Amino acid sequence: MKKITFLLVGAALALAACSKTETVNGPSVDAIGFDGAYIGNPTDSRAVTTIDNSISTFQVYGQYTKDGAQAVKVFGDEKGGVEVSKQTSGSWTYTGGLRPWIEGAAYVFAGYAPKNAAAPKVNAEGYLTWENYDVSANQYDLIYASQTATGQKTGNQQVGFTFNHLLSIVGFTFKSGFDANTKLTISNVTVNSVPSTATFTPDNSVTASGNIGGSWGAASDPKNYSLTIAAITEAEGSSSNNFFAIPQAVPSIEVSFNVMVTTLAGEELVNSKSFTTKVPVGTVTKWNPGYKYNYVATITPESLELEYIQFGDPTVTNWEEAADETLPLQ
Repeated sequence: MKKITFLLVGAALALAACSKTETVNGPSVDAIGFDGAYIGNPTDSRAVTTIDNSISTFQVYGQYTKDGAQAVKVFGDEKGGVEVSKQTSGSWTYTGGLRPWIEGAAYVFAGYAPKNAAAPKVNAEGYLTWENYDVSANQYDLIYASQTATGQKTGNQQVGFTFNHLLSIVGFTFKSGFDANTKLTISNVTVNSVPSTATFTPDNSVTASGNIGGSWGAASDPKNYSLTIAAITEAEGSSSNNFFAIPQAVPSIEVSFNVMVTTLAGEELVNSKSFTTKVPVGTVTKWNPGYKYNYVATITPESLELEYIQFGDPTVTNWEEAADETLPLQ
C-alpha cells in the first residue's frame, strides 16, 4: 500500500493502491484443462467504484511447437479465442471438444477477458497484442494472462492462469469544507484530453505478480470523460464513477466541474460556480497498470470566494476593585 498526498487549488488530493496475486495448482489431467482464473486484486479505495474481480468466462488462445516444426494452433484462430467457462460444479470447460496433450510439445497459452473488449492479435510465439486499443470505446477491466507447459505422456497438470489488470483506474472524490448544515452539489465533472489509444506489445513471458507480460506504447488520441457524483452531505464526501485509462506518464490534463452550495433549509449560497484545474504531475508521475488512482478535492468557502462568519481576538473586561470593608471582631 502506498499513499501520496498533494495540494491543488485549495484542495487536498490523495492516491492509494496495492496489488496481490495468488495461484493454485490443479490435479493431473490427460486432456488439456483449465483450473480457473485468478486475478491480481488492487486494494479497494472507498472513492473508486468497486470492481468485481471474479470472472466466469475468459477467452483462450494456445499453440505448441515440437521438434523445430511450425507452431500448431490448439485454441483460437484469426477469428478469435475459444471461450472457457465456469460450470456450476466449479470445473472449467471449453467449446469444440477436448484437446489432448502432445508428449514433448512446448505449449504457450494466453487468455484475456472480458470477451466484449476489443479482440487481440496473436504473435508468432503465441502471446497477445492489442494494436491501437481505444480505451474510451472499451471501458472494461481488461485482464491478461499467459502460461507455458510441456506435454507429458501422463501426469499433465491443468493450465492455471493468473490474470493481471492491463489498465489503470482513475476516479475523483469531493469533500466539503463547510459545516454539516450546508449541502454541496458537484455537477458537469469532465476530465479533459486524456490520451486514450495505445498498443500493448507482449514481452513473450509468462504473466505473474509484478509482470503484466508486456508494455503499452505511447498513448495518443485525447478523449474527454464525463463523470457523475452524488451531492455532498456527509463528512467523507462523495465519489464519482471511475474510468479506465491507458497506463502512462500522468498527462497534462484538466478537470472541470460546477459547484452549487445550499443550506439544508434551502437557502442558495452559490448558484453554479465553474472550476477548471490541472491534475498535478509533480508527485504522482505515472499511472501504472493494475492500480487505482483517486484524486480528492475539498471545497472550502475560500475556494468559492464566500465570506463566512469569523471571530476576531476577544477582549475580557478587567476586574474592578471595590472599597475595602472593615470586618468587626467581637
